[in-house]
Amino acid sequence: MQVHNDFSQGSGEWLNIRHGKIGGTRAEMLYTDSDTLLLYLLSEITEPFDPDEEEYQSDAMLWGKQWEYEAREELSKYTGIQFNEVAWIQSDNPLVGVSPDGIDDTFTIGCEIKCPQRKKHIENCLDENIPKEYIRQCIHNFYVNDKLKTFYFASYRHVNTVKRLSVRKITRDSLVDVGLKKDGSVFEDRGLGLKSYKVKVPDMRTVQQWVDFCKERVTVIEVQIQEKLKILNF
Repeated sequence: MQVHNDFSQGSGEWLNIRHGKIGGTRAEMLYTDSDTLLLYLLSEITEPFDPDEEEYQSDAMLWGKQWEYEAREELSKYTGIQFNEVAWIQSDNPLVGVSPDGIDDTFTIGCEIKCPQRKKHIENCLDENIPKEYIRQCIHNFYVNDKLKTFYFASYRHVNTVKRLSVRKITRDSLVDVGLKKDGSVFEDRGLGLKSYKVKVPDMRTVQQWVDFCKERVTVIEVQIQEKLKILNF
């Protein structure tokens, strides 16, 4: 693991170091069978970095960035942990890295912060777990940072509302649902004995098991990249 903090998130250097990498925003694509992630990586690996072609940032993303510093300070007060911003953490695999919203001095506790619009914030507050659309990004931090033991997810509203800060916590042993389904069975008793039916059920695994799952996916993608590069260079 290598920590880069000699530039800031959003800078040209930051955009450059993310070029051709699987960062937090792309982590969700590791869980799908689509070629989208492979094509993203190939398109960047085969061309030099061009800041004009970097990923689009929506108004919602820009809104969240506006309040991230304040949210991080509030989370630090809530947990008693001082979270610092880090530009980029590069994993031992050169293809994988992440820009955490906050990390403590020991690099064992990190956080992901969202500052959504009011409707989404209420949804986040009412969800007992880290919302599925964010859990994969949170798990990605455990992949990149071998030291990481605990991770906080925070949803924050800067206005005077009933609940400004909503916090969830996971560890490597936490059992989580990332939104994937697997084959399962249910049983019904209709008076003639139990009947079994095949259904799709949530694929529940520990955070560490999902990390191992993603590492296997990256290994496959690395092979695919080399195969496609041979074709492109023919």
